[in-house]
Amino acid sequence: MTKYYYSYNTEGNAYSGKYPALKNPRRQNEYLLPSMATFKEPPKTEENEVAIWNGSDWIIEPDFRGETQINIETRESSIIDYVGEVKSGFQKVSEELAHDILINPEKYKVIDNRYVDISDTEEYALYIKKKELEIRKNEIEKELLELDSKRIRAICEPSIKDETTGETWLDYYNSEVEKLRNELKELNGN
Repeated sequence: MTKYYYSYNTEGNAYSGKYPALKNPRRQNEYLLPSMATFKEPPKTEENEVAIWNGSDWIIEPDFRGETQINIETRESSIIDYVGEVKSGFQKVSEELAHDILINPEKYKVIDNRYVDISDTEEYALYIKKKELEIRKNEIEKELLELDSKRIRAICEPSIKDETTGETWLDYYNSEVEKLRNELKELNGN
């Protein structure tokens, strides 16, 4: 019958493998045990778990090494390189989610020290509506600025825009300005 030893690494004593033990050449009824090893078999672990040797027995700890975590306060992501629960102030997330939180922070809210997607809430819908309103206001102000420069030119060089109605370019620009100002007044709630 083959006897096995179970080794653990120097980084936190995490289980690293099962190997056949060699017999002691001086005492044939004994087996050699390398350093960082034990004859005690580790317990079975599930996904995201690792067996850790505590000096006298194996304990099971969470293991998220290689996965992504995000700092709740700074939104910086990093790769988990330690055994155990995710550190306080961090949240384990997918790489895609970490990127989305960084790019679209308004879509997430910290609740109970965790990022929660609020994109299906009324709060987020109101935020989007407000943002769209600000974008439209900026567009109107830009259009008004462009029309003002065209109106100045139309004052200096009066000419007819439409021969059949007699509308001048100045009249046309003034009516466009009035429409935009009315829309802006409506958006501002006046």
